[in-house]
Amino acid sequence: RIACSIISEIAAKQAAMQEDQAKDVFFIDPTSESCSQQLVGGKAHNLWLLGKMVGCQVPPWFCITTEAFGLFVQENTLKDSLHVDPSQLKTSTTEICSRIMTSAVPTALRAEIESRLSVPPFSGAFVAVRSSGTDEDSAAHSFAGQFETFLFQRGLGAVTEAVKRCWCSCFSERVMSHRLECGMPTTGVRMAVVVQVMVNSEVSGVGFSRHPLKPLSSDVALVEAVYGLGEGLVSGELEADRYEVSRSDFDVEVEILEKPEMFVQDEGGGVRKVPVPEGMVRAASLSEEQAASIGRLLVTLERNLGHPQDFEWAIENGQLYCLQARPVVTLPPSHFFDVSVPGGTAILWDNSNIVESYSGVTSPLTFSFASRAYEQVYTLTLLAAGVPSFVVGELKPHLSNMLGLVRGNIYYNLTSWYRCLVTLPIGDTSKYMETMMGVKQSLDPELEARIGSIRDSAPKYGIWTKLKVIAHMMRTIYTIDRHVEDFTRYFRRHYADALATDFNSMPLTAQVGYVRMLFKDVLGRWEVPIYNDTYVMVFFGLLKTLVSKWLTDDPNKAQSLQNDLLCGQGDVESTEPTKAMMRIAEYVDSSEHGGELRRWFLECRGEVLDMLAEEVGRVASLMNKKGTRVESSPKHTSGLRQRKKVQFSEELETQLPVPDLLFQAKRNTIQSIQRFLSKYGFRCINELKLEENTLHDDPGFIIDTISGYVRTGSYSIHSMEERELEIRTKAEEVVASTLPWHKRTVFNWVLFHTRRSVRHRENLRFDRTKLFGVFRSLFRAIGSNLVSLGLLQHRQDVFYLTVEEIFAFVEGRAVTNDLAGLVELRRKEYDDYRKGLPPPERFMTRGAVGPYLPFPTLLEDLDLLKEHEVEASSDPNVLTGTPCCPGVVEGVVRVVTSIQQTQGLNGEVLVTARTDPGWVPLYPLCSGLVIERGSLLSHSAVVARELGLPTIVGVSGGLLKRLKSGMRVRVDAGRGRLTILREEEEEERRETREG
Repeated sequence: RIACSIISEIAAKQAAMQEDQAKDVFFIDPTSESCSQQLVGGKAHNLWLLGKMVGCQVPPWFCITTEAFGLFVQENTLKDSLHVDPSQLKTSTTEICSRIMTSAVPTALRAEIESRLSVPPFSGAFVAVRSSGTDEDSAAHSFAGQFETFLFQRGLGAVTEAVKRCWCSCFSERVMSHRLECGMPTTGVRMAVVVQVMVNSEVSGVGFSRHPLKPLSSDVALVEAVYGLGEGLVSGELEADRYEVSRSDFDVEVEILEKPEMFVQDEGGGVRKVPVPEGMVRAASLSEEQAASIGRLLVTLERNLGHPQDFEWAIENGQLYCLQARPVVTLPPSHFFDVSVPGGTAILWDNSNIVESYSGVTSPLTFSFASRAYEQVYTLTLLAAGVPSFVVGELKPHLSNMLGLVRGNIYYNLTSWYRCLVTLPIGDTSKYMETMMGVKQSLDPELEARIGSIRDSAPKYGIWTKLKVIAHMMRTIYTIDRHVEDFTRYFRRHYADALATDFNSMPLTAQVGYVRMLFKDVLGRWEVPIYNDTYVMVFFGLLKTLVSKWLTDDPNKAQSLQNDLLCGQGDVESTEPTKAMMRIAEYVDSSEHGGELRRWFLECRGEVLDMLAEEVGRVASLMNKKGTRVESSPKHTSGLRQRKKVQFSEELETQLPVPDLLFQAKRNTIQSIQRFLSKYGFRCINELKLEENTLHDDPGFIIDTISGYVRTGSYSIHSMEERELEIRTKAEEVVASTLPWHKRTVFNWVLFHTRRSVRHRENLRFDRTKLFGVFRSLFRAIGSNLVSLGLLQHRQDVFYLTVEEIFAFVEGRAVTNDLAGLVELRRKEYDDYRKGLPPPERFMTRGAVGPYLPFPTLLEDLDLLKEHEVEASSDPNVLTGTPCCPGVVEGVVRVVTSIQQTQGLNGEVLVTARTDPGWVPLYPLCSGLVIERGSLLSHSAVVARELGLPTIVGVSGGLLKRLKSGMRVRVDAGRGRLTILREEEEEERRETREG
């Protein structure tokens, strides 16, 4: 009996201990020694932290943990029911919620909740029942406002029902949609619930330890306040008073708004909206002392929690309560704002001009390739220009950082460009560089002071060094034709060798060796294009100066006149693809075929592509017999490989019946397109982005463009050239009639060199495009080999690696062999970049750049062109930009953000954010061109001048925000002015024309 008694006593103690342990697992409160976020969720974890801080009064609370939710799931056998089907999100989430609400809360949990509600301060009190997700209020994910909260609940039945609704909310359609969007798991999701004594507040609100609209301000906290409960503020239903509190001395700036309504407790539970007493509507809801007190608390919270905070507060009977706090996930940790951690060196970023070559998010491989090429080419150029080798060696940190990658977008690091430029012993050429790049702000003394003195860092060269360099440059200028001719001959020899090489048949080692050879032997000889760029920079700048000083002091007229003088030069290779397609269109539309050829080409697109696939196969077969590889072989024409295949041979061709004239015309057309593909198939939209598909991959663009020319009759090269000549002749007459002979002699000398340098620049850039086409084929072949080895899933995955990573993997220096894992990591990151807003055009960072990049709101706050945009947008109906090619056009606009949206273009004014050489074939199809980005020397500007298309580039004032497709505008391209026409103005113009 004694033994049995002892055993029973021990068993009872163990049961009591197990019950206490279960309580610790299923319930947590402010007195608990530990509080894991996975156990209690983000909201409860933050409440527990707040309770540990001095001066932070938190209303009493307890938490029903995720383990309690697990017990609920287990006892109701719900585990297999809590699976979300992404393809039927609404249905599956509704079913999950229904199962939860119809299941019983376990007896032990219900008893403990009842016990806690029966003792002070909970007994008889109204409570708030709040969801507390394990991912909520974390530094990575907020989930703010997505989970449920139920206010003014009282009694066991109401509370347990609210608890189940909170559990439901973690499986709601909006929460699951958010988890899928963020790449978070939708299985194994658990929810904790906070039960907290209600504060029946007279005033409540939110506070931010850093101003959310001024995230880089180091000295401003924001407090917002409303009367009554804070429900109307956090839901966005009520306006609030705003108090900006200085973080240093806690001075307060107040903005009082009308507050006609407020939320209060509803007698039956929950809340209701009531009118604010008349005398309080326009009065301040907080005193400045109260706002300063909240500001102090915000600064304390951020300092103690290590991250900017979003804080909900309430005041009842004069007591300030902390309801909850969460990190502001759109801002970096607090140490980011401490210059002693990231550093303070300023870097100026700008993507003017380069955005034309690398539009939008660019792959890691393309960026690493471009960055490596810029460093190599400009190092060689500085040495060849006479900059001493020790100076070039000191520039290594800048030469390796000519470009930067900001949330997947390529930018010029202008700080590095300026520091490299001042080492040239020919004086200050920064203004000419800025003109060439098309930047909207010059390096004035104020800006230079912010990024550190540039001019003072220039090496001190002796007079003989300067004379030697100037003599070398002058000699190069006068012999530039020979240099360009020699370089072009050398480049085309390597290009022909590349076209004759089947990269797909090479092993990885040989492919990497070929890439290295191209870097060494081709990019290693790229000084001539850079010399010519310097030549352009100097003489284009000189011409701009002479036009402004000698011909007109009106900036718009000067810019327009300079453009007119450079119009219609001819012999610009980059216009030839467009002219070639115009010739094909003219043949298709010729009357000798009775309209049948035209009808076939416009109405039978599939048949046209089938015939093109056959012709490509036939030519490839013949060339392969001769042992020659052609660029348009099926190995490199994946788009056509999907079309119908016919085996051709010389014998088969002799057996074909004599074709009728229409069939021969069709065949002539197809053969012309095949020759076009063979010569220009390496081209594509965003053609310097290695990851992009070429015309070989998708020849449909060629067919659609030629069809557009045929439909609109936009294929007269003669008319286009006549217009260019007319513009140029009128400008030359202005020069001849205005300048005396001695000035005219100087002016024409500068004009000659400007024209020559611009023509060379366009042709050399076309060679650059060809070289990028070779690299694209090489890297695709490398991707194919990596797929064959089971290291990547798809050939295109190679573009998520960098050049150095590929080299290191092949050569035995890789720091990871999980290439597929690396690709997947980057793919997700870059997909997020594509979904977000692009960074601003021009901004400045300080210290380490990386900490800025996860936070787009920081970059937006750094925008250096905000004021410029505001000034430019003073008249809502007028937008101004840089005149590029003159002409006045009145018509309907087509606003597009991608080339896919240009189908059916038929004489509209084409409006877009940016273009690249791949857009040029569309120019004959529009009556005018307006581009948000670009400069006078951007490819769009040069080609538009060659084609005589009225064009404005570099338009300020939110072009794509103000214009919508279908709106009527008047484009005065000579003045760089676009006017949005209102209906009454259109009517007046119509009546004037009719009169």
